[in-house]
Amino acid sequence: TLLHFSRHMVNTSKHNEMLRPYMHKFLERVYRHYDIVIWSQTKWTWVEIKLTELGMLSNSKYSICFALDDSSMFKVVGFKNGKPKRHKVKALGLIWARFHHWTRQNSVHIDDLARNFAMNPECGLKCKPFRRDKEPEQDTELLRIAAYLELIATKHGDFSILDHNEWQKYLDDHENR
Repeated sequence: TLLHFSRHMVNTSKHNEMLRPYMHKFLERVYRHYDIVIWSQTKWTWVEIKLTELGMLSNSKYSICFALDDSSMFKVVGFKNGKPKRHKVKALGLIWARFHHWTRQNSVHIDDLARNFAMNPECGLKCKPFRRDKEPEQDTELLRIAAYLELIATKHGDFSILDHNEWQKYLDDHENR
């Protein structure tokens, strides 16, 4: 999660508390190689307010192609502890069907909830959840993910052949070369 959107955080003096450390730096770095799309499980009103307040729509160092809210998600049935459980997913196929230059070969979906990429697991990169109440200044997850994304952008033409579950090992192996 890059941002923690909550409809209970309407006090704009606290909006920087929603930012995961290095979020802007992460977006600047990956923008050199990737188009950026924001997809939130939040209602559009809150997505728009927070993207605007945080300067993400007007940043001169990166650009957001578009943003989606929870209305672009749909429910599927998964299993948890052997029991069926309905949950919403972010199906990249909705984007790929509309914008043909984006495909499973050139898309990476970063999320702290693996169930969100249940419809396209080969594109999913699960990051650690951001907890601003647990020493946020020590959270360098986005810097490492940026390094991984930069590395694969220069080495691979087809991201779907990579196992993003192993992104940290891949990064460690290639950084030591």
